[in-house]
Amino acid sequence: MPVLAIQTPDRQIVKACKTALEKCGHFDKRRGIEKEDNGFLIFTTKTSEVVNLEGITIADFPELLDLKTSLEVIVVSDRHESAGNVRSPSGLSYAVRSVLKTLAIPSLSTVAVDRIQRRLPRRYYIYDKFLLLSSSSFESIPEWQSVAQDDLTFANKFYKLLADRLGVTHIALNSPISGDDENVMRKPTSLVCLYGDFGLEVSRESILAPSREHFSSELWAATWQNGVFQTWAPRYTMFSRGNIKEKARLLGLENVTNKTIVDLYAGIGYFAFSYSKRGANVVLCWEINPWSVEGLLRGAKANGWKVRLVQHDEEWIIESTKDAGPNIVVFLEDNKYAISRIKSAEVKHRVKYNISHINMGLLPSSEQSWPIATELAALSSEDNVALHVHANSALSGIDRWSRTTELELLHLACKFEPGSSVAATHVEKIKSFAPGVMHICGDFSVIKA
Repeated sequence: MPVLAIQTPDRQIVKACKTALEKCGHFDKRRGIEKEDNGFLIFTTKTSEVVNLEGITIADFPELLDLKTSLEVIVVSDRHESAGNVRSPSGLSYAVRSVLKTLAIPSLSTVAVDRIQRRLPRRYYIYDKFLLLSSSSFESIPEWQSVAQDDLTFANKFYKLLADRLGVTHIALNSPISGDDENVMRKPTSLVCLYGDFGLEVSRESILAPSREHFSSELWAATWQNGVFQTWAPRYTMFSRGNIKEKARLLGLENVTNKTIVDLYAGIGYFAFSYSKRGANVVLCWEINPWSVEGLLRGAKANGWKVRLVQHDEEWIIESTKDAGPNIVVFLEDNKYAISRIKSAEVKHRVKYNISHINMGLLPSSEQSWPIATELAALSSEDNVALHVHANSALSGIDRWSRTTELELLHLACKFEPGSSVAATHVEKIKSFAPGVMHICGDFSVIKA
C-alpha cells in the first residue's frame, strides 16, 4: 500500500522533522531517511489505511506544522521485498497486481506479472483525483506490450480498474517538457492521457486562444507547497515538483516586504506566489501562455490574494494605495513590453516603482530577458536590485557561468545606468536536469552609482 514520506530540500531540518515524527510514533525506522535529487525523504508509518490519498497535505502531520521550512507530503511505493516471489502489498505495485488478477488474462503468467511489478516506477504522484505516472511505467514493459497487442481493449479496461483501486478519475504518463525553440510556452507536448476526460480536443485555438468553455471543461490538477496552493492544466502547462527548493528559498529573501517584484516568466505563479507570501506589495508578472495565466489567476484567488489580469491591448496603472491595489498583476503578453509598461507609469502617471527583485525563471536559459531586467533595474527607485537568473549549466561549468553572466549583466546595467556595478552574490543548485547538468539560479545585485 502507499507509504507517505515527508520531502524537504533543507538538510538542516531533517533531524528536527525526524524527531517530531518519532515523538508521535510516525517515523518509519525500517525505511528511515533517503537522499534524493530534490532533497531528502523522511518515511512515515502512515499508509492509505489511515490517510485519504485524495487530499494528502502537511496538515495530516500536525506535529510538523510548527517547523518553519519547506515540507511536502508525497506518496511512495513500498518496494521492500517479502520472503517469496510476491512483493508485499505496496501502492501502485499492489494495485497493478490486483487489477491484473481481476482481469484474469490467460496469456499473462504469474512470472510475467512479477516482472511487470518489478519494472514499475518507485514513485508516482497523485494530485487530488489525478494520477501522474512516469513515462516508463507500462509502455516500455515487454510483458505489458505483448498483452496490449493481443487485446486492443486491454489498456482501457486496465486503467479503469487501476483508477478505481487508487481512487482517482484521471491517469496520464509524464514525459519531459520539450525545450526546443518552437515550444516557447513550455507546453507539455509529450503528456500521454491514459484514462479520464481531460477536456475538449486540443487544437490551435485551444492552445493560443482558449475560451471559457475550454477552461471550464479541462482537468485542473492542484497541490500545496510551502503552504501555497497552485493549480495547472496538465495538458497545457508544466509543473515541476523539484522547484519546491527554490520556492522555499525565496520565502527567506530580504527586501521583499512592501516592495514591487517583477517575474518575467511567471507561469502558473511558481515563484511569484512565494514573493506574495513573503509580503511583497505587488508582484508584476509577464506570461504568454493563456493556460498558465488562468492557473495563476485561480491559484492566486485560492490563496486569498487580490489578482488582476491585464490583456496586451489594455492600459493599466497600479493603484497608489496599497490596500486598494491587487497583490498580483499578470500581463498576458510578451515580457518585452515590460519596459514600456513601467516607463508609461512614470511618464503618464508619475509613478516610479520600487522594484527590488526581478525573477527570470526560463530554461534552458533566460538570457534573452537580461536586457529587459537590467533596464527595469535602472528604472526602479531602489538603489540595489536583485536579479534571479535561472539556467541549465554543466556541473563543472557553474563557476564559469556565474563569472560570464556577471560580466554580461554589468555591461548591460552600465548601458542603462552608467556607473552601475554588478555583484554575483549566490548560485543555488536547484535540481538535477540531466546527467551532469544542473538547474541553477544565480543571484546578482545591480547597484546604482
